[in-house]
Amino acid sequence: MLRYLLGLCALLGSLSLPALAGPTDTPVWSVHTNTRPMSFEHVESLPATDWEALPPGGMTNRGFRGNSLWLQTRLSPERFGKQVLELANPLHDRITLYILRDNAPPEVRHGGFRQAHTPQTFGRYHNQLFDFDLEAGQGSTLFLNIETSRPLFAWPRLYSGSDFFGNSVKERMWLGLYCGLFVTLCLYSLMAWVGTRDSNYFDYALFLSLMGLVQGQMLGVWHEFFMLGHPAWQDFLSSLLPALALAAFCRFARNFLNLAEHDPRLYRLLTLCMWAAPALILPTWWLFGSEVSIPVTDLVSLLFSGTGILAGFSRLGAGYRPARYYLLSQIPLVSGGLIYVSANLGLIPAIPLAMFGFQLGAGLSAVMIALALAGKLRALQQEHLQAHSDRLIAEQQMIEVLRESEAALETRVQERTRQLEQALELQYRQHNELERSNVSLKALHEERGAFLQIAAHDLKNPTAAIISYADLLRERWHSWDEEKKLKRIGNIRSMAQLTFDIIRKLLDIDAIESGNYALRPTTLNASESLRSVCAEYRERCEAKDLRLHLSLGEDALRLRIDKTALHQILDNLVSNAIKYSPQGRSIHVSLEQEAGHALIQVRDEGPGISEEDQGKLFRKFTRLSARPTGGEHSTGLGLSIVKHMVEASGGQVGCLSRLGEGATFFVSLPLAA
Repeated sequence: MLRYLLGLCALLGSLSLPALAGPTDTPVWSVHTNTRPMSFEHVESLPATDWEALPPGGMTNRGFRGNSLWLQTRLSPERFGKQVLELANPLHDRITLYILRDNAPPEVRHGGFRQAHTPQTFGRYHNQLFDFDLEAGQGSTLFLNIETSRPLFAWPRLYSGSDFFGNSVKERMWLGLYCGLFVTLCLYSLMAWVGTRDSNYFDYALFLSLMGLVQGQMLGVWHEFFMLGHPAWQDFLSSLLPALALAAFCRFARNFLNLAEHDPRLYRLLTLCMWAAPALILPTWWLFGSEVSIPVTDLVSLLFSGTGILAGFSRLGAGYRPARYYLLSQIPLVSGGLIYVSANLGLIPAIPLAMFGFQLGAGLSAVMIALALAGKLRALQQEHLQAHSDRLIAEQQMIEVLRESEAALETRVQERTRQLEQALELQYRQHNELERSNVSLKALHEERGAFLQIAAHDLKNPTAAIISYADLLRERWHSWDEEKKLKRIGNIRSMAQLTFDIIRKLLDIDAIESGNYALRPTTLNASESLRSVCAEYRERCEAKDLRLHLSLGEDALRLRIDKTALHQILDNLVSNAIKYSPQGRSIHVSLEQEAGHALIQVRDEGPGISEEDQGKLFRKFTRLSARPTGGEHSTGLGLSIVKHMVEASGGQVGCLSRLGEGATFFVSLPLAA
């Protein structure tokens, strides 16, 4: 089926190229955006700024938004001889061509299917034609006014006389092949219906014949051969034929999908659509004319054909195999109609594929429906073959059961052997796991000892300082002035805060490693968090004569992270930068978005970090070769806490540094969804 589909697409595409190709030297047309009727004298006096150039294809579609359009083009003096202007739409109501030659009064030509006599020089033709002569060295300007009650689609193509005859032969050949396709498939379906008495073939022939008549009217075949000079009949048929074709489509869909037997609800819905199509479209034409009935027809066609497509998907979901072929046949038709209506509504630009997509989709759909009918018959035959095959399979299964029972005993022996091997392997793995656990417990014991030694060492100095300052206050309280008292109390406060920070970090790292540190993610503004942390360290920077620069690329970056974790990450990075920065230097803190993450960077101008120190940078209790520039205390736990917090929040942390060039710590955290 896919091979047939690709082949038919290539065939219809190659046949449509000659019809859609215009002359290579077509002049550039300009269009006036106002769709209200205007006189030629008013249009001729409009400034150039009121005109906009059409794209290279020279095609425009104002759809249902207006009923009058003005086009103009300037012909160079080098263009001379017989000229033919062709409009690729036969159903414009009235067309007026004004030819302005240099130093000559305007020459006026009239056309349109509502005109009693059209100036088509070459007899009946499926498009509107105007012919005129140009003298060498004489410049000319063409003004073209189109009035219509239908979608306002215009595609002017200007040929020399010889070029027009060559292109006309190609177009007629394409139209003949296209119409012959519908006639051939219709005859094939009628013969298949007579031979098989399958009502689906009759429904298909009825739908195909009506669809072919609709396509013939849209392509100008009716205008060329039957309806020239009969505008009232053309108006009536433009509403009648689509209504009947849509009713035939609903009839074919409900019968082909066997909805009466398998889904009565959808059967009643498509029956209602079948009768509602002419009941809605024809009264609309009678009361309001083609100007209203044509858009109503387009919308009703898309709605009802979409209902048919949904019915196909419903039957396909229920396991009805012929629904696959039905959907393959109907999707090109509905897609082409959707593209055509979208162009008329101004939703997509006017290009040849949009304006003639309905014709291409209808031709492809006609062939695919024939294949769908064949596929349905083939599916029924396969069902009968499947029933016979099932009986053979049942017999074969009985033989297989006997063979399986013979092999069952051998399989049990092999399974027992495999179970014993697995038990031995499991025992070996458990022994190895026990040894690894002993090694881990030993390492944990050693780490606990180091933990206690460092805690005692780090807490001894600030605790001794607190005792010393307290003794001084007790002994000299009455002899000191208020300023000295406040200074010593501040010293005690600083030592107590240092002691608290050491204890907090020790408890945090212990809780993290034991798995007892619970993160409670919430949505936070990354910019606000950075501003808050930097504000806390402004006074400390001023005390060390440091300049803190904050760069926020985007204020709207939001993170899904624990608030305390984020504060500890930022606090440790900024405090480390201040701690290792010499006086008079700068610290740069930045925030930007990168690949769905918030990238936070803290760069200092300190002594930098050696490659050896970078390898152990994020370990616990790490003492680096670099020392704080202001004698600040360091536990060696801050960066270890940062690493755990960042990775627990789904991010990454790293450092870039060279000795003597400072260090840049970066943290990448995922943005909130």
